Amino acid sequence: MLTENKFSKYLLYAIGEIILVVFGILIALSINNWNEGRKTKSKEKDILLQMKRNLERDLKQDYPILVLENAIKSTNIVLDYIEQGKPYNDSLDSYFAWIPAYTRHMPNSTAYENLKTIGFDIISNDSLRENYQKLYAFRYELIKFQKNELAYDNSNKFRDFYKKHFRNFVWHENATPINYTSLLENNEFHEMLISTRNYNQIQMTFRNETNAEIERLIEMIDKELH
Repeated sequence: MLTENKFSKYLLYAIGEIILVVFGILIALSINNWNEGRKTKSKEKDILLQMKRNLERDLKQDYPILVLENAIKSTNIVLDYIEQGKPYNDSLDSYFAWIPAYTRHMPNSTAYENLKTIGFDIISNDSLRENYQKLYAFRYELIKFQKNELAYDNSNKFRDFYKKHFRNFVWHENATPINYTSLLENNEFHEMLISTRNYNQIQMTFRNETNAEIERLIEMIDKELH
C-alpha cells in the first residue's frame, strides 16, 4: 500500500512536470509568435511609408503633364491655322517647336523593387496590395511604353519631317517653316498633327486616371498607418 501511494505521488508529480513543461513551451511559442508578428508589422509599416513617399513623388511630377498640355495646345493652334488657311505669324514658330515634345517615364520604384525581393505578402491589406501591384505592373508599364517608345518614335518622325520643311528648329523653342504656304497644303503634315493630338489626348486622359489611382492608394496607405 505504501509503495502504491509513493508511485501515485511520483506519477502525479511527473504529470505535473510534463504539464508545466508543455505550458512553458506554449507560452514561449506564443511570445515568439507575438514578437515575430510585431517585427512583421514593423517591417510592413516601414515599407508602407516608403511606398507612400514614392507615390507622392510620382504625383508631384508636374513636368510630364505640362509638356503634354503644351504639346496639345500647340497642335490645336497649328491645326486651326492650317485648316482655316490663316496667314503665317511668327508666333507660330514656338508652337511648331512644341508639337513633337515628349518626356520619358521615370517613376519612383524603390519600394516596389524592395517588395519584389521581400515579398508582396508583407502588405496585409489585400486590396492595397493588389492595386499597388497593378499600378506598377500595368499602368506604369503602359505609360512607359507610350512615352519611351511610341512618343519617342513619333518625335523622331517629326524631327525627320522638320529637317526637310523647317529651319532653326530647337525643341520647345523654335521651328520656322521654310515654305508656310506649301505646309498648308501638305496632307502628310496635317495627318501627323491629327494623329499626334489624338495620341496626346489619350495619354493625358490615362495620366489623369493614373494620378487619381495614386491618390487613392495614398489614402489607403494612410488608413493602414493610422
